[in-house]
Amino acid sequence: MKKQLLLFASILGALALNAQVTLVKEINDNGTSNSNPSSLTVFDGKIFFAADDSNGSNTPGGADLGKELWITDGTEAGTTFIKDIRPGSNNSSPFNLFTFKNQFYFTAYDGNSSELWTSDGTEAGTTKVDIMPSIFGEAPQRFVELNGKAYFTVGSQPGTGAETTNKLVEWDGTNDAVQVADSGTGYESVAANMIAFNNLLFIYMNYSTDDATYGRELYTYNPDSDTFTLVKDIDTGDGDSSISNFTLIGSELFFEADNALWKTDGTTAGTVAVTNATSLGGINNLYAWNGKLFFEGDDGTNGDQLYVLDPISNSITNLSNISGTNNNHNPSDYAEYGGYLYYRGEDANDNKGHLFRTNGTTIEQLDDTIIDIDEITVLNDILYFEGDNGTTGNELYSFDPSTLSISNINAGVINVFPNPATEYIMVPKSLIKANYAIHDITGKKVSEGIITSEKIDINLNNGMYLFNVKTDVINITKKILVK
Repeated sequence: MKKQLLLFASILGALALNAQVTLVKEINDNGTSNSNPSSLTVFDGKIFFAADDSNGSNTPGGADLGKELWITDGTEAGTTFIKDIRPGSNNSSPFNLFTFKNQFYFTAYDGNSSELWTSDGTEAGTTKVDIMPSIFGEAPQRFVELNGKAYFTVGSQPGTGAETTNKLVEWDGTNDAVQVADSGTGYESVAANMIAFNNLLFIYMNYSTDDATYGRELYTYNPDSDTFTLVKDIDTGDGDSSISNFTLIGSELFFEADNALWKTDGTTAGTVAVTNATSLGGINNLYAWNGKLFFEGDDGTNGDQLYVLDPISNSITNLSNISGTNNNHNPSDYAEYGGYLYYRGEDANDNKGHLFRTNGTTIEQLDDTIIDIDEITVLNDILYFEGDNGTTGNELYSFDPSTLSISNINAGVINVFPNPATEYIMVPKSLIKANYAIHDITGKKVSEGIITSEKIDINLNNGMYLFNVKTDVINITKKILVK
């Protein structure tokens, strides 16, 4: 029996191997203190990001220089501090990181005003770009590019009250930025990120002369005609439709509005709620991949899960089916690479946020030791992200997909119940059509077949068994006890 138990343990141990997630650098080298790397942005073969080495262990002079701009080439030695934009321990808090016309830009506060900056990765090459010299502290943000022009929202514009903030400006990358021309009689106030679509800017905003009638809604801005136009009053009347998550797939723009999934072709009649998603709430974290829309949704029973919409068939599928101590999957922070969509998700055991991926049909948990994952970014075939192994605090980590084999995918994402079982076990819908086998602890196969429903009938003697499932992309084993 001892030999049998050792065999049983060795099989489980082999299947519980974690993917090779590696600490790139403990920037804030002070135990569990965080450097909180954020806004990871690839430019010129490097990743620029904001981080805070409050311990001063990796910054010039060994001092606390606050949250500033950093750069990495993916190595520990190549992960370095760039410049103390706001002198001393206070934060310049770089954000709005983007590239435009082969230059890298970001917005930061130098202690006097919040302006646009550029950087080539060196201290000397990190300089302020005051795109509106006549305005003090315009704080450009929400960058979007359309037809070779950069568009931002800014503050500190001429006027009074609400008229001075969240204004739309245009910049050609060379001359001073200017507030966009408007042939209307009011003024705009942009409330969220914008997107370029059909040679227009689609914006969640309110227009002063419409506000009392429509509230904040979906508008377009046409640079050719200098007009802001209401697309549709989604939240009928003067209520706000709370639009977010603009995501393009082909000739349609998807977004969240009033906690539901919507789409538009740019016309009023073509701006509609997605029919098959009307039963879902909690719509968030939209991402387009392989012509399909991946998003977070909640059917009111199973918590926040990963769903995928196929716009061609208009079908929606729940990919995650997470259930257990934690019923929420909460997918976010997507990055595509090598035929997979990688993302941050929660497993059935906790809400810590681990590394997952999907091939569009099934999901796989790649690691359960690194938590608080976000900001997933790909550089030179390696994934980089913020994470925490429980002792470093939130720092910069990496994952090399080439180190991952099918056999070491963590099985925690698959929940088999009841366990202990008697006459049957239940498995997620995502495993239907997969091959399965059941072995006893000696390794002898006692049952096998193809999963045809969520319920698998078993006729086994009392004891411990290994339930194995294989698909094209996963090979997982769970232990089950039969009474």
